[in-house]
Amino acid sequence: MKKLILILVFVSIFAQETTHTVKTGDTLWDIAGFYFQNPFLWPYIWRANLTKIEDPHWIYPDQVFVIPPSPEAIGEVVPPPIPTESIPPIPIPEEVVPPPPPPPPKKKAAEIISVVKPEERIFSEEIIHRAGFIVIEDLPYWGEIIGTEPADEKNITTFEKIYINRVQDLREDDILTIYRPGKEIKHPKTGKGLGKEIIVLGKAEVSEIGKEGSRCKVIASYDIIKRGDFVTPYEPIVAPEKVSLVPATQELQGYVVDLKTPGSFTTPPNIFVYIDQGEDSGVVIGDIFEVYQNRVIGGKEMPDYTIAKVQVLSIFKSISIGLLLWNLETVNVQKGEKCRLSMEVR
Repeated sequence: MKKLILILVFVSIFAQETTHTVKTGDTLWDIAGFYFQNPFLWPYIWRANLTKIEDPHWIYPDQVFVIPPSPEAIGEVVPPPIPTESIPPIPIPEEVVPPPPPPPPKKKAAEIISVVKPEERIFSEEIIHRAGFIVIEDLPYWGEIIGTEPADEKNITTFEKIYINRVQDLREDDILTIYRPGKEIKHPKTGKGLGKEIIVLGKAEVSEIGKEGSRCKVIASYDIIKRGDFVTPYEPIVAPEKVSLVPATQELQGYVVDLKTPGSFTTPPNIFVYIDQGEDSGVVIGDIFEVYQNRVIGGKEMPDYTIAKVQVLSIFKSISIGLLLWNLETVNVQKGEKCRLSMEVR
């Protein structure tokens, strides 16, 4: 009985419309995660506020957004009403003694607390997939998005239907990666080409296969998807649940060669950094590089200043993609910054 009442309360709450005032640092991704417990539902908030949000990449403090009912909650089957005579009376205690108030927090000196604990960094298949990858040669053409349902959709997001020009080697429920070729990555110091960026936009699931094309449903969108974006079979990712780190035993110096393409729907705390160290250098998933700057004051060399840390997510021949580890300080990592291995996987 209690469980049934809780279900009714949950559906009632999440089937109602509410509002959210944007705070500094908010993103549609984070807001959807808070209200829907599923950040991939951010397009629902965007569509409910089209007159206020010109570009989903940019939202501003003090904007007030309508938060629509959760599509997942609305889709649930609500049980029939319970006859009042079948609900047993709830005993009322004679006296309710409120618990004593908690003691006031102890004051302590201000300190910087890391949002992500490097020694227990937990990876997910989604975040590794979202980081994209680097290729030496262009990906072989497999298929592309040629239409939408409804037909006039220009910006494609989660749960929308798309059509692709592929039927062979397909089965219903197959999962596809949606991607867009990015820029060529060149070393900022030597000019050497390190590979071509593949921007992963999301995932789609095959719904129906026709004679000359197939219909799919977008099941995850990391950025705005467009007609003409490419698809390829999704390769399952084995993500380590936990890594054990120790201080680096080898001296490995490198550079930040680039960051994920500016303007994409990749906002703090999900900034991806490209480092010029990969398989050839013995780097493994989970290793942490610190990004630092040399300090010279009055002609005298000072200790290096660490500005950020990057944990490796994906490794390629001579380059790696890492996740920028954020703390409460403002971090401004740029192409050409120096980096070095600080913690390595045991």
